[in-house]
Amino acid sequence: MDRFSSASRPFFEIQNLAHVYGDKPALRNVSLSVNKSEVLALLGPSGSGKSTLLASIAGMITPTEGEIFLDGRNLLDLPTELRGLGMVFQDFALWPHMTVAQNVGFPLRVRKLTQTEIAKRTQRALERVGLAGFATRRPHELSGGQQQRVALARAVVAETRLLLLDEPLSALDPETRSSVRRELAEILRTLDLTTIVVTHDREEAFELADRIAVLVDGEIQQHATPEEVYERPATLTVARFMGVNVLSVETNGSGTANLSGGSAESLELPRALPKGSRYVAIVPERVRLSSAHATGENVFAGWLVRSQYCGGEYRLRIRIGDSRDRTNRRTLVEATPPG
Repeated sequence: MDRFSSASRPFFEIQNLAHVYGDKPALRNVSLSVNKSEVLALLGPSGSGKSTLLASIAGMITPTEGEIFLDGRNLLDLPTELRGLGMVFQDFALWPHMTVAQNVGFPLRVRKLTQTEIAKRTQRALERVGLAGFATRRPHELSGGQQQRVALARAVVAETRLLLLDEPLSALDPETRSSVRRELAEILRTLDLTTIVVTHDREEAFELADRIAVLVDGEIQQHATPEEVYERPATLTVARFMGVNVLSVETNGSGTANLSGGSAESLELPRALPKGSRYVAIVPERVRLSSAHATGENVFAGWLVRSQYCGGEYRLRIRIGDSRDRTNRRTLVEATPPG
């Protein structure tokens, strides 16, 4: 059975959530759902409302309006300690004077479980994150990735039903971040827990999540699979945030569109659209440079304005339909609109 299908309501659901700080809205009518065992990335720029939404789920703040359900129960009716949540913070928040086992077992000691039960659950949690032989080490003896695993083990050692990760890789240097991201993706699949990852990093969201919810200015702009969000952005805001090429066009009711700004160039579309002013998003991977004599559908003459080296790739800025004389820099661009 597909783990994303459900005959009843989603395992985790937010309905019409709103929050206001003074007279400034931080969240605006946010609604989204997460299926059991699914990993959802809450993706957005700084100041978009991600932290406010996470704090509402965790019980750190009480939202102005709306409801939050976990397996049919309204979390807003429950204190934080009874919500069944596990949370990993940006800096992992490990106590340096404690061993790995003591850090992981701390939530159980707060609940006053027996030493035997604490040791049993702690060992099990360490095994789940691949740190079975690290119980007696201290945080400073661990790599960044291992520290993150300890934080994950502590988050799942209790009866965790929903795992919250707040910018889990932001404290790591760029070189370490890539390898730790791969490790984290594997661990999350192994844990098989419903998980929400808050991030501003597109690559992080793509690698970790089954679905992505793009949050901008306190509103959910799109909630879909990574492929849909990138290749078929729902709004101009999402398209620009994802870094895809955006063309302003005038559609005419048929399967073609003319580029705006008086250009004679026209674009063949996958389907006919009603007449009007629109934007077409084309991912960089669907664009390629051709010889000056190439012909065919969606081949445009353009001028190379700028070439920027970005470490392993070049970022090219090309002006389409520019009639100014730049004979030695003429190139052709082939673009494939999303289906």
